[in-house]
Amino acid sequence: MRFSTILISILLLFSAVIFGSCKRNFQYSVLEVKPLASDLNNKAIAELAKRNPKGKFSFLIISDTQIAYDELEAFVKHANKIPDDSIAFVLHGGDFTDYGANFEYNLYYDDIKKLKFPVIGTIGNHDMLGNGRTIFQHYFGTEDFTFTYGNTAFIVFNSNSREVAFDGSIPNLNWIEKATRDFKEMKNIIYLSHIAPISFDFDQEKTQMLADIFVKTSNTRLSIHGHSHSFDYREFFDDGFPYLVAPTLLKRSYVKVDVADTTVTVHELFY
Repeated sequence: MRFSTILISILLLFSAVIFGSCKRNFQYSVLEVKPLASDLNNKAIAELAKRNPKGKFSFLIISDTQIAYDELEAFVKHANKIPDDSIAFVLHGGDFTDYGANFEYNLYYDDIKKLKFPVIGTIGNHDMLGNGRTIFQHYFGTEDFTFTYGNTAFIVFNSNSREVAFDGSIPNLNWIEKATRDFKEMKNIIYLSHIAPISFDFDQEKTQMLADIFVKTSNTRLSIHGHSHSFDYREFFDDGFPYLVAPTLLKRSYVKVDVADTTVTVHELFY
């Protein structure tokens, strides 16, 4: 009897330790859809609309924060020390999660909600695994959308072609081309999607068509991506148009972009 009591006590203690240590990320099913927040992109865009943008502004880019929870927590603390008026917002280049699981989105939100700057993100290929795409839409909203800040327009779209077996639906070039035309009177257009067109995870039948959209309009300035986990800033197709790939936050690095009139300047920074 005494042995049974001791055994039960040990099992209870073990359970308390295990479940207590993972209370932030415990879920009953990998297919669970229970986001802690909703419509984060539109809420951030609405916050931006309340501000009075100047001719010059800067924004930060982070990307591929899946499994980089300690680094994300450290980034938030680092960024919160930056003066409020020096940064307008933060862009996320996708892959909030590793497996598209609900608890991973929740872990991201636990940290990012403490950031004082608005955050706007695009969907990554890992975010489309399992029920991840549905959870992303609950958390952030639509996958293809636009917003403006001052005289600069941002066109955000899903470029994760491999996750739909290259069926031609991603990226939606008709939508991107129309959005580009709609902003032809803006000083600048900047694009954001997870996978760059040079990647083999991008639909190669659409690579040149997307590149042509970027270069045929005089006010397009930059296309921002994540996915490859390493900083890269250059012309991909020798057509004069620059592409920026942001590094994974695991490297404790991020990107700062300065916009001054029609000039866009890129800096990789570390913390």
